[in-house]
Amino acid sequence: MSREQLSEIISGLDDRHIVEAIRYSPGDAASPERIEHMKRKRIFTIAFAAALILALGAAAYAISGIPRATGTHNMPKVAEYTSLTKLPKIEKNVGYPVIAPERFTNGYTFARLRVDGQAVFGEDNEVLKEYYAVRVIYTKPDLSDIILNLDPVMELEGGNEAPEPSERRTINDVPVGLSLDHYKVVPEDYVKTEDDLAKEAAGHYYISFGSDEIEEHDMVFANFKLDGVIYTLMDMSAEDDSFDILSQMAKEIIEAEKG
Repeated sequence: MSREQLSEIISGLDDRHIVEAIRYSPGDAASPERIEHMKRKRIFTIAFAAALILALGAAAYAISGIPRATGTHNMPKVAEYTSLTKLPKIEKNVGYPVIAPERFTNGYTFARLRVDGQAVFGEDNEVLKEYYAVRVIYTKPDLSDIILNLDPVMELEGGNEAPEPSERRTINDVPVGLSLDHYKVVPEDYVKTEDDLAKEAAGHYYISFGSDEIEEHDMVFANFKLDGVIYTLMDMSAEDDSFDILSQMAKEIIEAEKG
C-alpha cells in the first residue's frame, strides 16, 4: 500500500470506525491494539488508519487533557472545501481561528480542507461536548501528503498523562512537541513478542490487529497550541530530517498567527 493511499484513507475515514469499538483516554492512548475488537470485516487499511487516528487524537488531547472517548458526531456545518477563500466562513462555523497557509516554503501546497463534527462522550455514551475539527491536506509532487489537524482546547476533568514527545522545541516562544511513532499492524492471531511489549512500554510504539500480514510504518507528529486551538502536523513518511521539516512548517503557522 502506498503512502498516498494511506493519506487518502486517514483523511476520509469516519472516526466511528474507532468509537464503535473502544473507549479511550490519554492514559490508554499508547494501546491502539484495542481496535482488535472491531468487526472482523474491517480490512487492514481501516485497522491501520484507525490506529493513526488514535495517535493523532492522543497527541492533540494530551495537550488539552481530555480523558474520554471522541468520535464523529452529526452536526450541521460539516463540509469539504477545495479553496481557502471560504476561510472566514469556516472560522465562523467552527467557532475558532483557523491558521492554514496556502503554501509552505518547503513546497507543500494546500489541497483541501474538511470540517468534521466531533463529540466527547462520557462513560454511558452521553455527549459531554460537541465541537468541529478541521483537517487540512497539503501535497507535494512525489512525496506523501502532510495533514494539519485543528481542534479547540477543551478542559474536562480526569485523565492520565500521555507519553512524552520524542523531542521538545520552542519556536517563537511556542512549545512544540515532536514525536516519531512506529506502527505495526499484524494478523489477528499474532502474539506479541517480548521485544514488542518492551517497546510498547517505552512509548511511541503501537500495535493494531487486522492485516493479512505484518506491515510496519513510521510516522512523525508536531503538536502545539495557538489561541485556544491545538494544531497537529502529521507526516506519514518519516525521514531523518522530518522533525526539522515539521518544525519549519509549525514555525510558519506560528508566524502567520502572530501576524
